[in-house]
Amino acid sequence: MRTRTRTRRALAGALVTAGLLVASAVPASAAAPQVTTWTHHAVDPDYFECNGQPIDGVWDTSHRLTVFFTNGGVPVRDIEDMTFVGEFVNPANGKSIADSGQAIFFDTLDANGNFLTTMMNSVRHSRYFRVAGRDDFQSGAHYGVNRWDAGVAAACSALGA
Repeated sequence: MRTRTRTRRALAGALVTAGLLVASAVPASAAAPQVTTWTHHAVDPDYFECNGQPIDGVWDTSHRLTVFFTNGGVPVRDIEDMTFVGEFVNPANGKSIADSGQAIFFDTLDANGNFLTTMMNSVRHSRYFRVAGRDDFQSGAHYGVNRWDAGVAAACSALGA
């Protein structure tokens, strides 16, 4: 019984050591990624309509863009993490409802930095709109929950439109 315990501990120790070595290995073919952050105030007039009344989207956004390169300095992919906090506003009466969320874009790039493919993971935190999942920009497919349409009537009512 003691031999089994020692063997398991030795094996577990070897696996942990091997795992740490693998985790600490840096790919030889990649340069350090470039990280850029910024914030901005976004206004999207007529984001959706309520009985013909345009409803505006107004958010403060934060972005973190990480671009990955080969050792030769060629961009190969990027990840942009965007968070937003704001509201939908009925400009006719000033009523608003809270809206916030996050979108993470995963892009593959050509040698000039142009987009080849894009996937987006997103979640929206709203009392009225339920959206969470992954969008494939190439095929137009959405995987996850998209119940935007189910909340429009209640949102319009809350916005007085």
